[in-house]
Amino acid sequence: MRVDNLRHNRYCGYSGNEWMPAQPPPEGKMKANRDTKAAPRTGLRLALAFVFLAIVIATAGYFYYSRYADSLRIEIGNQLSAIGQLKTDQLEKWRAERLADGWLLSLNTAFAARLSQYLEDSAAAGAQQDMLSWLASYTAYAEYDQIRLLDARGATRLSVPSSLPPASSAILERLPEALQSSQPTFVEFYRGDIDQAIHLAILVPIRSGQPGGQALGVVALRIDPTVYLYPFISRWPTPSVTAETLLVRRDGDDALFLNELLFQKNTALTLRIPLASQDLPAVKAALGETGIVDGLDYRGMRVIADVRAVPDSPWFLVSRMDQSEVYAPLRERLWQTVALVGVALLGTGTSLAALWRHREATLYRDRAELSEALHLSDDRFTKAFQTSPYAITFTRAEDGAFVEVNEAFSSMTGFTREEAVTGSSVGLNLWVNEEDRHRVVAALRAGQAVAGKEYQFRTKSGEVITGLFSAQMLQASRELCILSSINDITDLKRAEHERERAVEDLKRSNKELAFQNEEKGKRAAELVIANKELEAFSYSVSHDLRAPLRHVQSYVDMLAHDAESHLSDKGQHYMKTIADASREMGVLIDDLLAFSRMGRVEMCETSVDLNTLVQDTLRDLEATTSARNIVWRIAPLPAVHADPAMLRLALTNLLSNAVKFTRPRDPAQIEIGSSGTADGRVTLFVRDNGVGFDPQYAHKLFGIFQRLHRVDEFEGTGIGLANVQHIIARHGGRTWAEGKLNEGATFYITLKAS
Repeated sequence: MRVDNLRHNRYCGYSGNEWMPAQPPPEGKMKANRDTKAAPRTGLRLALAFVFLAIVIATAGYFYYSRYADSLRIEIGNQLSAIGQLKTDQLEKWRAERLADGWLLSLNTAFAARLSQYLEDSAAAGAQQDMLSWLASYTAYAEYDQIRLLDARGATRLSVPSSLPPASSAILERLPEALQSSQPTFVEFYRGDIDQAIHLAILVPIRSGQPGGQALGVVALRIDPTVYLYPFISRWPTPSVTAETLLVRRDGDDALFLNELLFQKNTALTLRIPLASQDLPAVKAALGETGIVDGLDYRGMRVIADVRAVPDSPWFLVSRMDQSEVYAPLRERLWQTVALVGVALLGTGTSLAALWRHREATLYRDRAELSEALHLSDDRFTKAFQTSPYAITFTRAEDGAFVEVNEAFSSMTGFTREEAVTGSSVGLNLWVNEEDRHRVVAALRAGQAVAGKEYQFRTKSGEVITGLFSAQMLQASRELCILSSINDITDLKRAEHERERAVEDLKRSNKELAFQNEEKGKRAAELVIANKELEAFSYSVSHDLRAPLRHVQSYVDMLAHDAESHLSDKGQHYMKTIADASREMGVLIDDLLAFSRMGRVEMCETSVDLNTLVQDTLRDLEATTSARNIVWRIAPLPAVHADPAMLRLALTNLLSNAVKFTRPRDPAQIEIGSSGTADGRVTLFVRDNGVGFDPQYAHKLFGIFQRLHRVDEFEGTGIGLANVQHIIARHGGRTWAEGKLNEGATFYITLKAS
């Protein structure tokens, strides 16, 4: 801008439709005072806005965190309740099954008759052997490790296994009660006098004739809890570091622990907690409390537990988990919530601070520039005008024509100084919205200054930009002029549109995270249900099917004993067929149970020497191979990485299969070898010269219950090879077979090389 131009082009009022002569503005000092008062008011408004938004954000974060904490607590409580209910139901069924075994023996009149004969004459033909056979049938199911027949004095008359030491004092103490009773009696957890091991027992009174007759003796069925009961109690259906199940009973003024604990050893029938220690869930259970409780466990750790009584027993079940594990996701969510709230507060504060800085910078810089323009020399004013980063213009109030523009105006709009001073904002089509220009004109005409207003302007190229616009009337001698400035905030607005898009993305991510956590909760609930169904299936196979089968076998034996002399040869043949079929079904149930358990047994992989493992397996098969003419060809075998027990079961099935299907061959030839290592895996094969199989049915070999030969040709349940495939699959390997009818077969498995 030229100084001469500013000196000689004085500004006067505009006499057109919009511009009109205006009253001289207030003195500069009064205007400065008004601006000074407006600045604190703007800062106070922004500060109040930030405080309000901070409260809203923090409150939202608090409610979100609280809602998640409540839902997590409910979810863990439901999980503990489901596990506790499942275990108490199965413990109740287990006790009922044991008593049912006792009732079956108590009502066996044939057994009572043979016992009476034996007691009258211990040399009675077959009486002792018949009773031992009946008693031995109970040990076949691995529920009872000792069975003994006690007379009224407590002496052991018969036992399985034989030659047992005298009965434990805990059994003898309950013997008088059992002799007087007409029903089986449970002897709760006790320690043996000799081995100090923990046992339970069922005392079954045997009476002559009908129930209520003379007591002949008592059959003691001793239960080893380490076989089924303790593993069942300690098993937890979901992955957990601290979760465990406790079995307790009230013993005087103490809560007595009945099983071994996860974090403390030698506690069964040893660890006692006084009932006065009511912070412990075990004590709460012994005192009759039920449901979800908080408290301290035997280590002094804070836990959440489900406590409930086992029906028809003195037992109480506690399913507990450390609060540190329960609330671990809650601590992670707390930090996430704090981080989200912090980001939101930071973004809000930064946005408001930026707006404050821009508004204040514009206001104070405009005020400083106007003050310098009015009070400083022309040279200093010209320098400030030209070097200002804002687009500054002087306009005549008379006709709105540009008198002077600075270089920033030319850079921002693209119009040269010459193009600007020969026109006006209307002529240059500078305002995008004419209504905005009208409002500015009205405010200036009313003597009001315009400060920091956002308007849109059009450049010479047609690009639309956003600027903070300030303008005011100035009295220069006897004339009026309009000083205006435009601060280009297009980039700032674009940036604001972006810390906003980021906030929206953050909100969307938060919603997605909440949805994912909800889905995880659903999947965890589904996992609990699936595990519950799996446990119910295993129990049904091992108990609900076994018990009726045992009853069938017992009653068949009783019927054969009572009616054998009255049956024809055909009737005796039918009776033998029933007995054989029930025994085959028992084998099938055992095989099916082993197949089911194989998928749930925890693997313990280590380096396994196949040469040693094969020799151990062959020794196990000597009972079936010693009378056969079998030529074994066993090549040197490599070491593999596998679970030794599971791999031994797989080899037993494969070698037993080869021995069985080479029965028609003399000599039988069985070869065991390795066909090499590829991609870190060893291929092992078992080849025989047996009856082979039709290759078109090879895909059926490893299916459960699948057989390619008739039962009268080769015995079996059709589960052995399915078990092999299951075991090898759990090791990450493959199983397949090759063969032809009457030309033998070869079975292959792959395992990880050691």
